[in-house]
Amino acid sequence: MERKFSKFSIILIVVGIFVAYMAFPPINIDILGWWGIFIGFGIYLTGIVLGICAFFKKEKGFMKYISLLSISLGVLFIALLYAIVGKI
Repeated sequence: MERKFSKFSIILIVVGIFVAYMAFPPINIDILGWWGIFIGFGIYLTGIVLGICAFFKKEKGFMKYISLLSISLGVLFIALLYAIVGKI
């Protein structure tokens, strides 16, 4: 059975970003409150780790590069938190 870390990585990154950004407008779904930000960012970081595993295991395909490019979204999220809260 062939492991596809890159597929799981993309799925976890998308879900993590959606859950983490839910607390901010215009989505602003307040189901989890501030905990949703931390849970979503944790899911996002798990996706990044799986993307790094896919890169080191030399999986074929282009999706592993897309998952590694999404690191910039994490930096954008940290900048957004810093702009809203004023400190991290």
